[in-house]
Amino acid sequence: MRVLFLTSDERVRGLTSDDGFEIGVISGATVFLLIFTSVLGAIAGFFYGVIRMLLRGPTWVVAIAVGITAAAAAGALIVKSDGIDFRVLEPLWLAVGLFLLIGGAWGVTVVVLTERLLRPGTVFRLLPPQIDRRYWGAFGSTLGWLALLAITTLGIIGLARDIAQLT
Repeated sequence: MRVLFLTSDERVRGLTSDDGFEIGVISGATVFLLIFTSVLGAIAGFFYGVIRMLLRGPTWVVAIAVGITAAAAAGALIVKSDGIDFRVLEPLWLAVGLFLLIGGAWGVTVVVLTERLLRPGTVFRLLPPQIDRRYWGAFGSTLGWLALLAITTLGIIGLARDIAQLT
């Protein structure tokens, strides 16, 4: 948000954002936002842990797919055409891009860290790899990939609709 404040004109200074924060001010509310989004990211990480049981493929493919899905979902949830955040902060492409980057970076990071922690021989390995492979098989994997595709598609449609209204 600080980058967007610096790239926008002076008229945004002191305005209240859609989330109730004063634009351009780093305060206790900023610390709260960092803590809140960290907790939210941890909760979302739990949901990745559930969907991980369904996904099959190399880590890099899963990381890219989850990153794109997270970016689309975050974009659809955060970018709104009816508030002031994306109407006054400039440039619009940077505002949208930074929020997409946050979601996408979270998605890639959570996949890579989860896969690293669940490697055989680490303290965090909960189940032998054979158990979840036998249990879910090809059906579960297909279901997982379809869920990612559906979330991504819905996110992109919502994001595209809001961007179209903003431009």
